[in-house]
Amino acid sequence: MSNTKTVRPEVLFVDDSNTVRAAANKILSKQYTVHEAVNGKDAWEKLEANPDYAVVFADIQMPEMNGLQLLKHIRTSPDRRIAQKPIIMITGHSDSHAAMRAVFEMGATGFISKPFDDIDLISCACSYISLNQRLNQLEDMLGIDRQSGLYNALHFETEGCKALSMAIRHRLELAIAHIELKPLSVISETQSKSVTTQVVVEVGKRIRSHLRDEEIVARIDTSKFALLLPLTSCSNSKTAIKRVKTMVRSMKFAINKNKLRFDIAVGISSLDHSDTDISFKDLCMNAETALQKSIGSKHRDIVTQCNDSQTDNASGKDAQYDYFLNRSLPYIIDGNFRKIPDDHLDHVMGILKPFIRYAALKDSSSQ
Repeated sequence: MSNTKTVRPEVLFVDDSNTVRAAANKILSKQYTVHEAVNGKDAWEKLEANPDYAVVFADIQMPEMNGLQLLKHIRTSPDRRIAQKPIIMITGHSDSHAAMRAVFEMGATGFISKPFDDIDLISCACSYISLNQRLNQLEDMLGIDRQSGLYNALHFETEGCKALSMAIRHRLELAIAHIELKPLSVISETQSKSVTTQVVVEVGKRIRSHLRDEEIVARIDTSKFALLLPLTSCSNSKTAIKRVKTMVRSMKFAINKNKLRFDIAVGISSLDHSDTDISFKDLCMNAETALQKSIGSKHRDIVTQCNDSQTDNASGKDAQYDYFLNRSLPYIIDGNFRKIPDDHLDHVMGILKPFIRYAALKDSSSQ
């Protein structure tokens, strides 16, 4: 006989009326674990502490923070687990059509009217909880970190193993970078979780915007990211990371009227083709070792753990492994020339001009 206990979905019910909350609790607690909040402020504090409620029911008219204000907080949260949550607004006879329209336009998932009966409340909760569970399952299948929207550690490992296999088979370059955001620990100790989330999510988005389509960034810990860089040598990955570092240091976050800046510590490892038994986990462990050295050093923000001779061979004239060409080639093939950064153009043209001249001569001689 199995001792596995089914975890009941959690529901947050927000209303300033003790009578309404008691009635809803009695109905919903038959199938769900019900948590109560007396107003929007109370509900928001509970959501920050537990972003995994399956659904939120919230009255429109409440003291301190009403339902409309709560909904705005939820929909603008940097934490996707909160921002994308089903929110059912509870309406009464006194709520105007204009108020209901405003709530709907702000992103309410649905409405339920007071007084509600057992069937209406249960069916409403059941339908949105089922939908939310299916969406969560889909994100799990796709390897998505629900809070940031980036890939998670499991997806990173899956894609990394594929990239490593291809790199070994075709003797291509491959680099891994582990990035730790600092000094995030200071914020975590003194500020709310939402501030920490805001910083991590925004930095993750900006890192992603600096990568090529075939490169992957994943969130593997609270303030740690991992980058998968195909066709990139150790030296060229360091060039790419320096750009990311400059970008992160230029970001400003307004927190309690203070503007804070952040930096990153980075550890990089790359594929050494002389090591025939290397695994993707080995590459990640090497990157993590380099990262810890970076964190422990006052003067080395980027630490590499690579084969020096391979790094030297990778830099220079070999266009196959040239950093700028690798970043630009997918855009050239697709015809998206405007996506090529301006500072790459001279370098790329310097590599391609001999080929263009050769192709032009071949074309003219064949006519």
